[in-house]
Amino acid sequence: MVRIGVVGVGGMGKSHCGSLKNVKNCEFVAVSDINPQAVSEAAERFEVKAFTDHKKMLEEVDAITVATPPWVHAEVTVDAAKKDIHVFCEKPMAADLEDADKMIEATDKAGVILMIGQVLRFYPLHELGKKMVDEGLIGDIVYIETDYCGKYSGPRNKPETWFGKMGGLLENGIHKSDLINWFGGKPKAVSAEVGSFSGYEDWEDYTMSLIRYDSNAVGILRWGPFMGSRGSRGTIIDGTKGSMKLDMDSGNVYHKLMGESEWTESIPPGKGESGVVRELQHFVDCINAGKNTIVDGREGRKAMEIVLATYKSAKDGVKVNLPM
Repeated sequence: MVRIGVVGVGGMGKSHCGSLKNVKNCEFVAVSDINPQAVSEAAERFEVKAFTDHKKMLEEVDAITVATPPWVHAEVTVDAAKKDIHVFCEKPMAADLEDADKMIEATDKAGVILMIGQVLRFYPLHELGKKMVDEGLIGDIVYIETDYCGKYSGPRNKPETWFGKMGGLLENGIHKSDLINWFGGKPKAVSAEVGSFSGYEDWEDYTMSLIRYDSNAVGILRWGPFMGSRGSRGTIIDGTKGSMKLDMDSGNVYHKLMGESEWTESIPPGKGESGVVRELQHFVDCINAGKNTIVDGREGRKAMEIVLATYKSAKDGVKVNLPM
């Protein structure tokens, strides 16, 4: 039985705490947070031990989930690796690539699992879409277009929380930078535009990334609430034999092969199940089986590169070659 503790009991940390009760073959035993009141309330609610120092909590667990602000991820992960503790770390993996590399090096050296919480991979419609693509239904991928765009409601003020220090694409849009890489493969170059309706040079309202993959597939990633009143969260994949739509609004997958006039709808197994529970279950299953996860530290770093290359490309007006 894997004993798990949660480090950071804010927004996503609370989600981890609530989800772990539905994860099999593990025991939720402890929480840690530098806020004494928050950690005390979480410990009482979930009937686990409370710590204000994550290092002390590491003596009680076999694995942790990390939901602190991103610039603390490396410190907690490295501390855990030194104690041979497996780590599930929320996205974005880190605040910069230097920290990401520290996390990979430490967990590699310790031989422990490092999984990054790119939850969209565990949505049933994305799992089904990936299975259908891998089985060759639409042939070789030539084009991917994915959005994470809300409805426009006017210029946004830069958040006063730590979210405002990260940039929206890195904190939120990275969901889709990982998803597009999952289908596209190994990215080799990014060209991008980044803008702000609210006038902040260091806080974006929208981003548009053009990604070239080693396979010569092309990807388009759009993020931000700038698409008028419609918004869009879907993904379109074009292949040599047909096309596919992954519709996050309906939760279903649609495909149309060459020569067909109508889209065929597929309802994913497990539709409606929690993506957070599914990803945490994958983490625990990989620990018990001694296997690597489908979204390890290197995959997490690759998603970060798309974001950081987007920022650099837009700022410098150049195409950015990868890896950075």
